[in-house]
Amino acid sequence: MRNRSGDLASVAVADPRLDAICAVVQPKKRTPTTLELMDNAAQMPEPGRGKPADFAAAARRVDVLIHVVREFDSPTVPFHAEPNPSRDHSAVETELILADLQLVENRLERLTKSHDAKKPGSADYLEKALFEKIKPDLEAGNRLRDLSFSDDEETILRNYQMLSLKPLVIAINCSESELHSTSPFQAGATDPAFRICAEIEREIARMDEADRGDFLKDLGIERPASENLIRAVYEALGLITFFTAGQNETKAWPLKRGENAVKAAGVIHTDIAKGFIRAEVVHYEDFEKLGSVKACYDEGLMKLEGKEYIVRDGDIINIRNKS
Repeated sequence: MRNRSGDLASVAVADPRLDAICAVVQPKKRTPTTLELMDNAAQMPEPGRGKPADFAAAARRVDVLIHVVREFDSPTVPFHAEPNPSRDHSAVETELILADLQLVENRLERLTKSHDAKKPGSADYLEKALFEKIKPDLEAGNRLRDLSFSDDEETILRNYQMLSLKPLVIAINCSESELHSTSPFQAGATDPAFRICAEIEREIARMDEADRGDFLKDLGIERPASENLIRAVYEALGLITFFTAGQNETKAWPLKRGENAVKAAGVIHTDIAKGFIRAEVVHYEDFEKLGSVKACYDEGLMKLEGKEYIVRDGDIINIRNKS
C-alpha cells in the first residue's frame, strides 16, 4: 500500500452499499471513504540495531497500529530469526507497554513537584491519581486497552498518546498454501487478525478489474484480504459510514459511532451544521428492501430527525439547512 511519492497512501474503504446506491442513483461521481496508511510508520529495530524509543515516538503519531507479522519461510527473505508470529507480536506488545510505563514514571516524577497535584479536582491531581492507578498494571505487562476507564480518564490517556491504548490490527503475512489455514497464533489473538499473502495481493493489484473476479474465485476467496484489513482498521477507529445520494455526487462519509445528526452535517461542511434544520433519513435496510430512496420516501419510510438523532451505520441522509 505504497504510493509513488513515498510511504503515505490514501486507500479507499470498499463498501458494497455505496455500489448499490450508485447503481440506482447513477451519479456523475462516486466517492468512497478513505484511510491514510503509512507503510513502516513505526518499525521495530532488529536486535542490536536502532532504538526502541524511536519506534515508540513513531507509533505515537498514528491512530491505529497494523502489525505485519511474517509466518511464511523463504530463503530469499533476509531476517534475523526464523518466522515466529507469537514471538514477534509479543515483542511489539512489550515495547508498547514499556513505552507507556516509561512515560507514566516520568510524568509521576514531575507531578511530585507540582503543588496543584495536591489539590483535589485539579488537572494535575486527577492525572496523578490516574497514573498511579495504571502504573501497577503496566508493570504487570497489561495493555491499557484491556482495562476500563471513565470518559475523563480516557481523555487524559489519549492526550498522552498512550501506545497500548491504541487499537491494533494484526496482518499475518503467509504463503499461498496457508492462506485458508488458522494458526494457533491467529486463533489465540485478542485483536483482529487477518491472513494475507503478499504475493497474491500483489498479483491482484496488477490485474484489470475485469479479471480479478475469476482469479479470486479460483483461489476460493470472496475478496482481496487487503479489503478485509482496511475494513478492520476502519472499524478499529470506531467509525461508521453514512451516505449522501446526489445525482452529481453520491458519497460515503465516515462518522464516529454514536455521533448525532448535527455532527454528521459538520462532516459534510461546517456551514451545513451551523444552519442545520432537519435531517431526512432513510435506513439502508429500507433502501435495500424497496430498491430506491424515492420508493422509501413514497412509502413513508423517510424520517425527519433533529440534531440529537444518533446516526446509524448505512443511513442515507439529506440535510435540510438554512442556506
